[in-house]
Amino acid sequence: MQLPSHVVIERRDGRREILLHRSMALISDDKVEIKSARSMVIIPALGLLIAGVAVAYLAIRGFDLPFWALIVILLTCLVLVPFSVMGLISAIVGADVIVDKDKNSATWQQGYLGMGIGTKELVPFEKIAYLEVTIEGDQPDRWRDQTDALRQFALTLVKKSGKRLTLAQVPVPAYGQADGMDRTLAVGNAIAALTGTTVRLPEGWELVEIDTSTGDIIPEPKPAAASKQSAHTPRRQKSRLRR
Repeated sequence: MQLPSHVVIERRDGRREILLHRSMALISDDKVEIKSARSMVIIPALGLLIAGVAVAYLAIRGFDLPFWALIVILLTCLVLVPFSVMGLISAIVGADVIVDKDKNSATWQQGYLGMGIGTKELVPFEKIAYLEVTIEGDQPDRWRDQTDALRQFALTLVKKSGKRLTLAQVPVPAYGQADGMDRTLAVGNAIAALTGTTVRLPEGWELVEIDTSTGDIIPEPKPAAASKQSAHTPRRQKSRLRR
Protein backbone atom coordinates (compact mmCIF):
# COMPACT_ATOMS: atom_id res chain seq x y z
CA MET A 1 0.00 0.00 0.00
CA GLN A 2 1.22 3.51 -0.81
CA LEU A 3 1.39 5.99 2.06
CA PRO A 4 2.52 9.64 2.02
CA SER A 5 6.26 9.74 2.67
CA HIS A 6 6.18 13.00 4.67
CA VAL A 7 4.32 11.36 7.60
CA VAL A 8 5.78 7.84 7.38
CA ILE A 9 8.99 6.63 9.03
CA GLU A 10 10.62 3.57 7.49
CA ARG A 11 11.81 1.11 10.17
CA ARG A 12 14.67 -1.34 9.95
CA ASP A 13 12.30 -4.28 10.46
CA GLY A 14 10.47 -3.39 7.23
CA ARG A 15 7.41 -1.91 8.91
CA ARG A 16 6.32 1.70 8.57
CA GLU A 17 5.61 4.01 11.49
CA ILE A 18 3.27 7.00 11.81
CA LEU A 19 3.44 9.14 14.94
CA LEU A 20 0.10 9.97 16.59
CA HIS A 21 -0.87 11.41 20.01
CA ARG A 22 1.32 9.67 22.62
CA SER A 23 1.08 6.63 20.38
CA MET A 24 2.17 5.36 17.00
CA ALA A 25 0.83 3.21 14.21
CA LEU A 26 3.01 0.33 13.03
CA ILE A 27 2.03 -0.75 9.52
CA SER A 28 2.97 -3.93 7.68
CA ASP A 29 1.46 -5.65 4.66
CA ASP A 30 -1.00 -7.71 6.72
CA LYS A 31 -1.30 -5.89 10.06
CA VAL A 32 -1.73 -2.42 11.57
CA GLU A 33 -0.92 -1.95 15.25
CA ILE A 34 -1.68 1.22 17.20
CA LYS A 35 0.35 1.18 20.38
CA SER A 36 2.01 3.44 22.94
CA ALA A 37 4.89 5.61 21.82
CA ARG A 38 8.42 4.65 22.87
CA SER A 39 8.52 7.52 25.36
CA MET A 40 5.78 5.83 27.41
CA VAL A 41 8.43 3.37 28.66
CA ILE A 42 10.16 6.10 30.68
CA ILE A 43 7.56 6.51 33.45
CA PRO A 44 7.21 2.80 34.43
CA ALA A 45 10.98 2.31 34.13
CA LEU A 46 11.48 5.27 36.47
CA GLY A 47 8.99 3.72 38.91
CA LEU A 48 10.92 0.45 38.96
CA LEU A 49 14.17 2.35 39.47
CA ILE A 50 12.74 4.24 42.45
CA ALA A 51 11.42 0.99 43.96
CA GLY A 52 14.81 -0.68 43.46
CA VAL A 53 16.63 2.18 45.17
CA ALA A 54 14.13 2.07 48.05
CA VAL A 55 14.60 -1.69 48.55
CA ALA A 56 18.38 -1.33 48.42
CA TYR A 57 18.25 1.46 51.00
CA LEU A 58 16.09 -0.71 53.27
CA ALA A 59 18.58 -3.56 52.99
CA ILE A 60 21.53 -1.32 53.89
CA ARG A 61 20.12 1.28 56.30
CA GLY A 62 16.69 -0.07 57.12
CA PHE A 63 17.51 -0.82 60.76
CA ASP A 64 18.21 2.87 61.40
CA LEU A 65 14.78 4.02 60.23
CA PRO A 66 11.76 4.45 62.50
CA PHE A 67 9.00 1.86 62.21
CA TRP A 68 6.54 4.25 60.49
CA ALA A 69 9.11 5.09 57.79
CA LEU A 70 9.60 1.38 57.06
CA ILE A 71 5.85 0.92 56.67
CA VAL A 72 5.57 3.90 54.30
CA ILE A 73 8.44 2.69 52.10
CA LEU A 74 7.14 -0.87 51.96
CA LEU A 75 3.60 0.21 51.08
CA THR A 76 4.96 2.53 48.40
CA CYS A 77 6.96 -0.31 46.85
CA LEU A 78 3.97 -2.67 47.01
CA VAL A 79 1.95 -0.19 44.95
CA LEU A 80 4.72 1.12 42.70
CA VAL A 81 6.23 -2.19 41.55
CA PRO A 82 3.11 -3.93 40.12
CA PHE A 83 1.85 -0.77 38.41
CA SER A 84 5.27 -0.09 36.93
CA VAL A 85 5.57 -3.67 35.66
CA MET A 86 2.11 -3.49 34.06
CA GLY A 87 2.96 -0.16 32.47
CA LEU A 88 6.28 -1.47 31.16
CA ILE A 89 4.70 -4.58 29.61
CA SER A 90 1.94 -2.46 28.06
CA ALA A 91 4.44 -0.02 26.57
CA ILE A 92 6.78 -2.68 25.16
CA VAL A 93 4.60 -5.55 23.91
CA GLY A 94 1.04 -4.29 24.37
CA ALA A 95 -1.12 -2.49 21.82
CA ASP A 96 -4.29 -0.42 21.89
CA VAL A 97 -5.71 -1.64 18.57
CA ILE A 98 -4.64 -4.45 16.23
CA VAL A 99 -6.09 -4.78 12.73
CA ASP A 100 -5.01 -8.19 11.43
CA LYS A 101 -5.73 -9.30 7.87
CA ASP A 102 -4.90 -12.95 8.63
CA LYS A 103 -7.39 -13.04 11.53
CA ASN A 104 -9.90 -10.96 9.52
CA SER A 105 -10.68 -8.77 12.52
CA ALA A 106 -9.92 -5.55 14.37
CA THR A 107 -9.18 -6.00 18.08
CA TRP A 108 -9.26 -3.37 20.83
CA GLN A 109 -6.96 -4.48 23.62
CA GLN A 110 -7.51 -3.88 27.32
CA GLY A 111 -5.92 -0.77 28.74
CA TYR A 112 -3.38 -0.17 31.47
CA LEU A 113 -4.57 -2.83 33.92
CA GLY A 114 -4.86 -5.33 31.07
CA MET A 115 -1.28 -4.50 30.01
CA GLY A 116 -2.45 -4.04 26.41
CA ILE A 117 -2.77 -7.79 25.97
CA GLY A 118 -6.33 -8.84 26.84
CA THR A 119 -9.17 -8.35 24.35
CA LYS A 120 -11.80 -5.69 25.04
CA GLU A 121 -13.60 -5.49 21.68
CA LEU A 122 -13.43 -7.70 18.59
CA VAL A 123 -14.86 -6.57 15.24
CA PRO A 124 -14.78 -8.91 12.21
CA PHE A 125 -14.13 -7.14 8.93
CA GLU A 126 -17.60 -8.15 7.69
CA LYS A 127 -19.22 -5.99 10.38
CA ILE A 128 -17.32 -2.80 9.46
CA ALA A 129 -19.41 -0.25 7.57
CA TYR A 130 -16.73 2.41 6.97
CA LEU A 131 -13.97 4.45 8.55
CA GLU A 132 -14.44 8.14 9.27
CA VAL A 133 -12.08 11.03 9.98
CA THR A 134 -13.57 13.68 12.26
CA ILE A 135 -12.20 17.03 13.39
CA GLU A 136 -13.02 19.20 16.39
CA GLY A 137 -12.12 22.83 17.01
CA ASP A 138 -12.49 24.11 13.46
CA GLN A 139 -16.00 25.48 13.78
CA PRO A 140 -16.58 29.07 15.00
CA ASP A 141 -19.06 28.01 17.65
CA ARG A 142 -16.87 28.59 20.65
CA TRP A 143 -16.21 31.75 22.66
CA ARG A 144 -17.15 34.84 20.62
CA ASP A 145 -17.56 32.71 17.47
CA GLN A 146 -13.82 32.03 17.30
CA THR A 147 -12.26 28.72 16.33
CA ASP A 148 -9.94 26.88 18.70
CA ALA A 149 -6.17 27.15 18.50
CA LEU A 150 -6.01 23.34 18.38
CA ARG A 151 -7.50 20.78 16.01
CA GLN A 152 -8.42 17.34 17.30
CA PHE A 153 -8.46 14.75 14.52
CA ALA A 154 -9.87 11.31 15.21
CA LEU A 155 -10.09 8.14 13.14
CA THR A 156 -13.26 6.21 13.95
CA LEU A 157 -14.44 2.76 12.90
CA VAL A 158 -18.20 2.65 12.34
CA LYS A 159 -19.84 -0.76 12.55
CA LYS A 160 -22.88 -1.73 10.51
CA SER A 161 -24.86 -1.66 13.75
CA GLY A 162 -23.98 2.04 14.12
CA LYS A 163 -21.54 1.60 17.00
CA ARG A 164 -18.49 3.86 16.78
CA LEU A 165 -15.03 2.83 17.99
CA THR A 166 -12.06 5.20 18.12
CA LEU A 167 -8.91 3.95 16.41
CA ALA A 168 -6.54 6.91 16.78
CA GLN A 169 -6.43 10.59 17.74
CA VAL A 170 -4.10 13.33 16.53
CA PRO A 171 -4.22 16.79 18.17
CA VAL A 172 -2.29 19.50 16.31
CA PRO A 173 -2.07 23.31 16.35
CA ALA A 174 -4.47 25.06 14.01
CA TYR A 175 -1.69 26.08 11.65
CA GLY A 176 -0.62 22.42 11.31
CA GLN A 177 -4.05 20.96 10.64
CA ALA A 178 -3.05 19.66 7.20
CA ASP A 179 -0.31 17.56 8.82
CA GLY A 180 -2.81 16.25 11.39
CA MET A 181 -5.20 15.26 8.64
CA ASP A 182 -2.41 13.60 6.64
CA ARG A 183 -1.34 11.46 9.61
CA THR A 184 -4.89 10.47 10.50
CA LEU A 185 -5.80 9.74 6.90
CA ALA A 186 -2.63 7.72 6.28
CA VAL A 187 -3.54 5.38 9.15
CA GLY A 188 -7.12 5.25 7.86
CA ASN A 189 -6.01 4.34 4.35
CA ALA A 190 -3.72 1.61 5.67
CA ILE A 191 -6.57 0.08 7.70
CA ALA A 192 -9.02 0.50 4.82
CA ALA A 193 -6.65 -1.40 2.52
CA LEU A 194 -6.67 -4.34 4.95
CA THR A 195 -10.38 -4.33 5.74
CA GLY A 196 -11.72 -3.51 2.26
CA THR A 197 -13.65 -0.47 3.52
CA THR A 198 -13.60 3.23 2.65
CA VAL A 199 -12.50 6.33 4.55
CA ARG A 200 -14.84 9.31 4.76
CA LEU A 201 -13.34 12.78 5.07
CA PRO A 202 -14.88 15.71 6.98
CA GLU A 203 -16.90 18.17 4.93
CA GLY A 204 -14.70 20.71 3.19
CA TRP A 205 -11.57 18.55 2.92
CA GLU A 206 -10.15 17.07 -0.27
CA LEU A 207 -7.09 15.16 -1.48
CA VAL A 208 -4.68 16.79 -3.91
CA GLU A 209 -1.42 15.69 -5.52
CA ILE A 210 1.74 17.71 -4.94
CA ASP A 211 5.17 17.66 -6.56
CA THR A 212 7.54 16.26 -3.91
CA SER A 213 10.50 18.18 -5.33
CA THR A 214 8.84 21.60 -5.10
CA GLY A 215 5.86 21.14 -2.78
CA ASP A 216 3.55 22.74 -5.34
CA ILE A 217 0.07 21.39 -5.96
CA ILE A 218 -0.24 19.58 -9.29
CA PRO A 219 -3.43 20.78 -11.01
CA GLU A 220 -5.73 18.19 -12.49
CA PRO A 221 -4.85 17.90 -16.18
CA LYS A 222 -7.42 18.55 -18.84
CA PRO A 223 -8.39 15.51 -20.91
CA ALA A 224 -6.63 16.85 -23.98
CA ALA A 225 -3.42 17.50 -22.10
CA ALA A 226 -3.43 14.44 -19.90
CA SER A 227 -1.22 12.45 -22.26
CA LYS A 228 1.37 15.23 -22.38
CA GLN A 229 1.87 15.38 -18.63
CA SER A 230 5.15 13.80 -17.53
CA ALA A 231 4.72 10.44 -15.86
CA HIS A 232 8.06 10.89 -14.09
CA THR A 233 7.01 13.83 -11.93
CA PRO A 234 7.63 12.81 -8.31
CA ARG A 235 4.32 13.20 -6.55
CA ARG A 236 2.39 12.24 -3.47
CA GLN A 237 -1.10 12.80 -2.13
CA LYS A 238 -1.76 15.43 0.49
CA SER A 239 -4.97 16.55 2.18
CA ARG A 240 -6.06 20.18 2.32
CA LEU A 241 -9.04 22.22 3.39
CA ARG A 242 -11.09 23.11 0.33
CA ARG A 243 -11.38 26.89 0.00
